[in-house]
Parts: sequence; structure tokens; C-alpha cells
Amino acid sequence: MDRTGTLPDRCVACNAAADGYRMRRKLYCSPLAWKIGAVAVPFVALFIGIGTSSELLMASFWPIAILAAIAHLFIRRSLRLEFGVCARHRRLRYALIALSIACMVGVFTGMFGFRAFPGAPLVLLGSLVGLLALVVVQSYAGAQALALRTLSDEHAWLSGTGAPFRSELPELN
Repeated sequence: MDRTGTLPDRCVACNAAADGYRMRRKLYCSPLAWKIGAVAVPFVALFIGIGTSSELLMASFWPIAILAAIAHLFIRRSLRLEFGVCARHRRLRYALIALSIACMVGVFTGMFGFRAFPGAPLVLLGSLVGLLALVVVQSYAGAQALALRTLSDEHAWLSGTGAPFRSELPELN
């Protein structure tokens, strides 16, 4: 899409009418080489430290990882975007948010309820598994899946939109 353009009043997931409902998001992207390097460098230092028995390299894992996370805040690029979401995908989004909150409550109950009731470890484990499953579902379902793939001075490339929505968009010159 054109970086300064607007998206149509259609659901980004299924292309149904959004009826004027617009979600506002600030999406971020960073270069692929940076993502790979920021993840790989701390592990390379850790594995070299293990291989050479260098405690300094092994201990450098967390400082390097924290510095990479801080540097990422300055390297990433952002785009403010408004996009349409239909009633069905709004309901799906709200249901996933409610399930996520319930799982978080379960995690806290499991963590702090070890002495209060014997089933706390199972609640904790089930809630953690539920949260992990919801992370996967939310990254592929509906409006939660919308992501900024690449950003240039003129254009923005989005991912996570549905095929029906993409097929109705005009081609970029």
C-alpha cells in the first residue's frame, strides 16, 4: 500500500463490510538481517563460551541480549494505520482476549495458590499451555495477524491480511 494511503472500509481478514469500524494500530518492522543477528549473537557467544569453557562469554549472554533488545527500539520503523474489521472478526478478537485474560488469571492462581489448594500445579500448567496455544492462534487469526512486513519511504507492505481482502485491492504502480 502507499505509505500515506488508507485502507478500504472492509475487513482485513475476510473482506466483509466493516461498517465504519476502524482499528488503530502502530505496527513495527525491522530489517531481517537485524532480527537474525540480534537473536543469533547472544547464542553464539553462549555456545562459544560453553565450547571454550570461557565463563566470561557464557556470562555475556544476558547483557548482549538486553543490549540487542534496547537497540531494537531504535532500529525498528513504525507505521500508524487504521483498518477495518467486520463484526465476526471483532467477536473473535474479543473472545481470544477474554480467553487470554482467563489464562493469565489461571497462571497467577497456579503460582500463588500452591499452599492454598493441591490442584494449583495443574492449573498453572494448563494455563501456561493455554496461553501458548492462544499466542499461536492470535498470530494467525483475524485482525491480530496483521503485521508490517517492510516499510520504505513511499510504501508499506502488510502481511496477515486475508486473500479475499488482498484480491480486491488495486495494484500498486
